[in-house]
Amino acid sequence: MRHLFHWVMALGVVATLAACDGTTIIGGGDASTLDATTDLGPRCAASETACGATCVDLRRNRDNCGSCGNSCQDGTVCIMGTCTVSCPSGQTLCGGLCATTATDRANCGACGVTCGAGQVCSNGACSVSCASDLATCMSPATTDGGAPQRFCANTRTDRENCGTCGTACAAGQICVDSMCVLSCVTGQIACAGVCRDPQVDRAHCGGCGMACAEGEVCVAGACAVSCGAGTTNCSGTCRELATDVNHCGLCGNACPSGTVCSRGTCTVSCLAGLSNCSGVCRDLTTDNNHCGACGTACPAGQLCSSGRCATSCGAGLNNCSGTCRDLATDRFNCGTCGTACASGQVCSAGACVTSCPAGQVDCAGTCHDLNVERLNCGACGVVCSAGQVCSAGACAVTCVAGTSVCAGVCRDLLTDNNNCGVCGRACPSGQVCSAGACAVSCLAGTTNCSGACRDLETDNNNCGACGAGCASGRVCSAGVCAVSCLAGTTNCSGACRDLSTDNNNCGTCGSACASGTVCTSGACNVSCLAGQTNCSGVCRDLGSDNNNCGACARACAAGQACVAGMCSVTCGSGLTNCSGVCRDVGSDRSNCGACGTVCPSGQVCTAGACTLSCPSGQSVCGSACFDTATDRNHCGGCTTVCPAGQICAGSACVTSCAVGLTACGTSCRDLTGDVNHCGACGRACTSGQSCVGGACTLVCPAGQTDCSGVCRDLQVDSLRCGTCTTACTGGQVCSAGACVVTCASGLTNCSGSCTNRSTDPNNCGACGTVCPPRANATATCAAGTCGFTCNAGFADCDRNPANGCELNIASDPSNCGACGAACAISNGVAACVAGACRVASCNAGFADCDGVQTNGCEVNTNTSASNCGRCGTACPSGAACTSGACSVANCRVVGGVRWCHSVTSCGQGCAAVCAELGLPFTISDSAWLAAQDTPSECQSIADAFGMTGISITSYTYACLEDSGGVHSGRPLGALLCSNYSGCPAEHRTNADNFGVACSSSSSRLSICPCQ
Repeated sequence: MRHLFHWVMALGVVATLAACDGTTIIGGGDASTLDATTDLGPRCAASETACGATCVDLRRNRDNCGSCGNSCQDGTVCIMGTCTVSCPSGQTLCGGLCATTATDRANCGACGVTCGAGQVCSNGACSVSCASDLATCMSPATTDGGAPQRFCANTRTDRENCGTCGTACAAGQICVDSMCVLSCVTGQIACAGVCRDPQVDRAHCGGCGMACAEGEVCVAGACAVSCGAGTTNCSGTCRELATDVNHCGLCGNACPSGTVCSRGTCTVSCLAGLSNCSGVCRDLTTDNNHCGACGTACPAGQLCSSGRCATSCGAGLNNCSGTCRDLATDRFNCGTCGTACASGQVCSAGACVTSCPAGQVDCAGTCHDLNVERLNCGACGVVCSAGQVCSAGACAVTCVAGTSVCAGVCRDLLTDNNNCGVCGRACPSGQVCSAGACAVSCLAGTTNCSGACRDLETDNNNCGACGAGCASGRVCSAGVCAVSCLAGTTNCSGACRDLSTDNNNCGTCGSACASGTVCTSGACNVSCLAGQTNCSGVCRDLGSDNNNCGACARACAAGQACVAGMCSVTCGSGLTNCSGVCRDVGSDRSNCGACGTVCPSGQVCTAGACTLSCPSGQSVCGSACFDTATDRNHCGGCTTVCPAGQICAGSACVTSCAVGLTACGTSCRDLTGDVNHCGACGRACTSGQSCVGGACTLVCPAGQTDCSGVCRDLQVDSLRCGTCTTACTGGQVCSAGACVVTCASGLTNCSGSCTNRSTDPNNCGACGTVCPPRANATATCAAGTCGFTCNAGFADCDRNPANGCELNIASDPSNCGACGAACAISNGVAACVAGACRVASCNAGFADCDGVQTNGCEVNTNTSASNCGRCGTACPSGAACTSGACSVANCRVVGGVRWCHSVTSCGQGCAAVCAELGLPFTISDSAWLAAQDTPSECQSIADAFGMTGISITSYTYACLEDSGGVHSGRPLGALLCSNYSGCPAEHRTNADNFGVACSSSSSRLSICPCQ
């Protein structure tokens, strides 16, 4: 009975394994039947491995790919022991496994089609024998005492049966004409078993082993010191000086933070893929108003595809609500228009997949930084003990040099967007952390990719360009995806590493140096870099380290700084000691003018003062930068506002017309098709002419020809019979374009010309009856009755034949494209262009910021915090938009100056008032006086704060202060003024009743210009 139980259990195991086998079948060998298990485990074929009680092929099994238990994610298959997204050419994904449906007995012709016993799969069909172009191969026996199975194989292309049955190609090879060869992408060649690009590879330039000399580069397969057209050799590397931010215009000339290199000049920086168009970043490949170049707008009915205006999107793109999108890669339109990928995912081949940023690893579907996370330290699921942190992928008591503990996690405060400069300080959207400060652009050598600084030379997910990910099995080396790394580096889990210097991969991949040691010549040791000293396992700069000054553990006293290895209170020339660190308070944004004085975002420190830094071509108006050449609210000068219906062009207010229209007086005209303004304002075409392409042109009706400015019917006109110069002789008439004696049937001789009185507008119904001309129309004759047909762009809307086609429906906003089709634009003035409604201009205080015609001027620029005063001008955090200007609480903008007061402190100098509100104090004394030195100006400021009782008639200057009082209620008291010319200079740091508490009856609340 005991033996019977074991026999039944063995049969159960066999049945279970046969039903759950996940072996991929490539080439047709049937390996799905397994041996019954024994006390020694399963007996597997030579090409299989025992994973538990199951025999699997680690090269093809999705649940055990490359090694037992290594399961491929959804959407990938196992190819040669590696999880990949798709099957090789000639194979089909069947149930998560790659199968050759031309020869696979289990998937013959299509997935799931199984050939019967004794049959083989030949060219996609079950048959008793293989076709003449296939070889008959035998699989090894797969059961105890079983017989081999026949299957068909194409030995010319089958990697498993290349040339002969059972001859398998090595990893990285394919079968071509019955030979196993290395598979390189187009443009690469095989050099010692590695694919190389002979066009750019310095070690294999022009051919395998042909290395370039030191200082030379490989250009078009040849070693040369000089670079190709448009590039320059900068220290042995070809650089494009017109666009390279690190070599802009000249080798080594790096652009400042926040700028890009354009035509060899550093300019304001836009994100990758965008261009600066009049201070606004545009995508010139898809923007209908800036297609291919700034200001190039696509005509109605067209859209911008790959930088060109076209009726439809280019190959590989789809029209998504008027914008061309690549559904294969667009995160916001992945697979279909409007399908956005979730946070942390990217769009690959039209499907959203998890993509961790560089430096992070996918642990069970969640991205983790294995270098700093205590719960996943060094590897997924490795948890650090209590009291330890994760530093450089290892659990330790303290963080390694260069990182700080933030809530139990080691962070690099120089580059961490969520902990920039100090723990918990997150950079705003659109900025990155560079050198411990939030900035628009990254440091030299890195690029801003969707808000994160990436090294395009080595980042597998951003190789050579943002979003350009390397395929499975390739690494990013020198900005190019390659099968292997460049000389001197090694592929460690998909990243190129220098094993001679990499602390995390020292000597071998994954071999990390302990805390306090560095990797030198591939070995971990305690020697530090030049200029540093090993102090208890940590490398210190004894020349500048306050805690190790001149010698390890020698700390400088409070108020001293370490300079050249000596503790000293004084810093070098031009520097100031700020909490033990020497700072240049003349240019340091974090210590501007004085230690701890931080310049607000968007400002720089110049000569010890925070100033607004406007791009080239813009001017400071109030507290913001404006282009006075184009800004409607600051046209030609600050606060000069253009009237409704006008725009600012060339620093002057002019009538605003939509694209394609020209201002003629106060009206917008289409000079290409307006008969009254053809080619130029006021140039009218004569009767019978139409305006085509800006020129007056005679347009003859169908069947007639222009003969020297007169429309003629060459079929019946005896003076122009057949051609404009052929006249019939006496006694002949013109019939069907030929001179004959009599007219043809259906035609009548009218004064020597054969004509059809049913259709001839000059002889309609009877000889000599001429159909009258109509405005903007062509006379017609039908069934002997006169009529007319409107010219293109015109219509007879009043049904009165006397005035013809009286309306231009191509440009009439009340009849746009058709009679009665009136254009209606919210908050603006409409225009009709080529029969379609457009926004001509916006009412004062409104703007068309999204470029969508149907919703008109949708933004109120007087109140919109995202578009304050103009499109794209966003107010800073905590500020509101009032009357088109960003205002901070307790502040009012009057006369182009922001006036503010503190709600808590009395007797303060103006510099302190502004600093308390987080605003800069940059206005000059002369500008301060000029903004308040008349009764009307002072009264305007008082009115803005709700104060009354002001009188400064006898005063020359006004220094603004609220009158004495407790200041517990509102409105404020009367405004105090002074005729003392030195008032502004003194009130910058002092005030009347300086330092008096607010509870005092003589306390005063200063009102100051914060700009």
